[in-house]
Amino acid sequence: MKEIVTYLIKIKDSPFDLYLSNKPMAPEDANYTRNRTRARDFNGLEDASIDMTNHIAIKKTVTESTEYEEIEYD
Repeated sequence: MKEIVTYLIKIKDSPFDLYLSNKPMAPEDANYTRNRTRARDFNGLEDASIDMTNHIAIKKTVTESTEYEEIEYD
């Protein structure tokens, strides 16, 4: 089974969920989205400049499995 772990970055104290949607090279370059599916996945190796004082990381684990099953064919 293959497992991929990435992280979403979200603002801590906001009246609604705001997720980081780009890879900012400076804190003022950060863009946010309310749609979690548009949030950018980070693997921890990017050269992004994110002040985590006001943000929280959310671990995203995607598990991929392949199953085989013999079936009867008439």
